Amino acid sequence: MRVKVPKEVAEAFDFHHECLNGMSDDEKTLMFMTIPSARVRGKATILRNFAMENPCKYIEALINGYEPEINIQDELSNMITLWLNKPYVGNEQEDIENFAHMVTKLFQQQK
Repeated sequence: MRVKVPKEVAEAFDFHHECLNGMSDDEKTLMFMTIPSARVRGKATILRNFAMENPCKYIEALINGYEPEINIQDELSNMITLWLNKPYVGNEQEDIENFAHMVTKLFQQQK
């Protein structure tokens, strides 16, 4: 089962997976295992801090995979702001239905 990690941690994992493209899964895992005890900078700092505060969850994310935690309030706030600041794409009713679909999808992701 995938481990839920903060969004910035998931993004840091994704970034480093891309950087390590071409390595085997075992080699990538070994690289990720060195991050907590190494002097790092950039996005690796996010992973190091997460690993130091949540060592078991960090290892579980390496073993089982991870997915970003979704902060419903922040995501919904961003959706509303985006929707209010852009002009209608089609007609008003169509845009309202599209917005309702986006909100419904957000809540379904939380199940």
